[in-house]
Amino acid sequence: MRVNYQRNLLCNMNKVKRLSVEITAILIVAVTLVLIINKTVEYYSGIPAASLNASEHQEKSDQILIPGSCTIFCISYEGSVFFGNNEDFKNPLTYYWTKPPEDNKYGILYFGFNDFGPQGGVNEKGLAFDGNALPYVKVNSHTERLQASESIVNNIIMQNCATVDEAIKMAYSYDWGSLYSGKFAGQYLLADSSGDAAILGFGPDGELVVTRKNRGNGYIVSTNFNRANPENRYGPYPCKRFNTVSAMLESIIKRECLTVDFLASVLDSVHEEGKVIKTLYSNIFDLKNGIVYLYYMHNFDFVCKLDVKEIINRNASPERIKSLFPKEISEQTLNLRQDYLFWITIVVGWVIFTVVSNLVFYNKIFKGNLLVIKNRMIWIVILIFLGPIGLICFLVSRKQNQWDK
Repeated sequence: MRVNYQRNLLCNMNKVKRLSVEITAILIVAVTLVLIINKTVEYYSGIPAASLNASEHQEKSDQILIPGSCTIFCISYEGSVFFGNNEDFKNPLTYYWTKPPEDNKYGILYFGFNDFGPQGGVNEKGLAFDGNALPYVKVNSHTERLQASESIVNNIIMQNCATVDEAIKMAYSYDWGSLYSGKFAGQYLLADSSGDAAILGFGPDGELVVTRKNRGNGYIVSTNFNRANPENRYGPYPCKRFNTVSAMLESIIKRECLTVDFLASVLDSVHEEGKVIKTLYSNIFDLKNGIVYLYYMHNFDFVCKLDVKEIINRNASPERIKSLFPKEISEQTLNLRQDYLFWITIVVGWVIFTVVSNLVFYNKIFKGNLLVIKNRMIWIVILIFLGPIGLICFLVSRKQNQWDK
C-alpha cells in the first residue's frame, strides 16, 4: 500500500511538473506574440519626430518627440531662393493638405503625417517653415504677452505673415511658455521669397532666440542641434549632416550652379535609410516662383512639381503623398519594410522555438528517464545553439538508445 502511494505521488508530481512546463511555454509564446504585435503597431502608427504643432502633443509624454534626423536649409543666390527639407521618421502615412485663405489670412500648403499636425509648409506669399526635434528645454512664460490657443509658427505665423521680419515680430509678441507648459522640444527654420531666413529656438536662459541668415547671397542650415544652445541636441555637435550640407551649399559660386537637381543631390547626400527611421519625403520650395519639388521615400530619380497657389485655391481634401508618385516606388518601399518585418519574425520565431525546445527537453527529463549530468549539460548546450534541430537530434538519439536496448 505504501509503495503504491509513493508511486502515485511521484506520478502526480511528474504530471504537475509537465503541466507547469507546458503552461510556461504557452505563456512565453503568448507574451512574445503580444510584444511583436505591439511593436508592429508602434512602427506603423508612429508620432512625428518634429511635430511642434500644439501643447497637447508635448504634454502626453517626453517620449513622443522621438528624435528623427530631419535636415532643413535655405539658400539664396542672385535672386533665386530655395528652401529644402528631408522629413525623417518612421510613420509612412504621409500627407499633403491645404488651409484656404479666409478673413485676411493667407492660404497654406502643408505637409505632414496622418495626425495632420503640420511638419512643414509654405503659404501663398512664399513664407516657408519646417522644424527639427530637440530634447526639451525650459521656456519662460510672459503672461503680459498675447496668449495663443494654437501653434504659434505652424498656424498663427503662417496664416498672418508674409516675411521673416513679420514672423519674428509676431513670435516675440506671444507667450510661448504658457502655450507649451514651460518647456519646448525643437526649433523652426523660416524663410521668405526675398531670401531672408531665420531659425527660432530657445537659449539656455529659456528665452526665444533668433539665428539669422546673412542678407543677400548665403545659406542657413538646421539639423538636430539647437543653433541657439548647442548643448541642447540629439547626437554630436556639429553633426555630419550639418557639415555635409554646409559644404555643398558653400560650393555654389555662380547662379548656374544653383539648380533643383543640385539641391536634390544635397538632400540625397544626407537622407536616412535605416530599418526604422528613414527619409519619408523630401521637398524643395522655390520661394520666388511658388513651386514645390516633392520627392517620395528618398527616391530622387522622380520628382513631382506642385503649384502652391493652384493647390491652395483648389482646396483639395488631404491626400497621401504616395498618390502623386508611380506605384512601383511605394511598392518597392513596402517590400523593403515587409522584408525587414519578415526577418524580425524569423529571428523571434527561432528564439521562441529554441526556448520551447529546451522546455520539452526538461519535460522529457522530468518523466524519469534522467540523463547523467555530463550528458545533460552537453544536450543543454546543443539545444541552446540549435534549438528545434537540437531537440530533434535528442529525440532521435533517445529513440535509438531505447531501440538498442
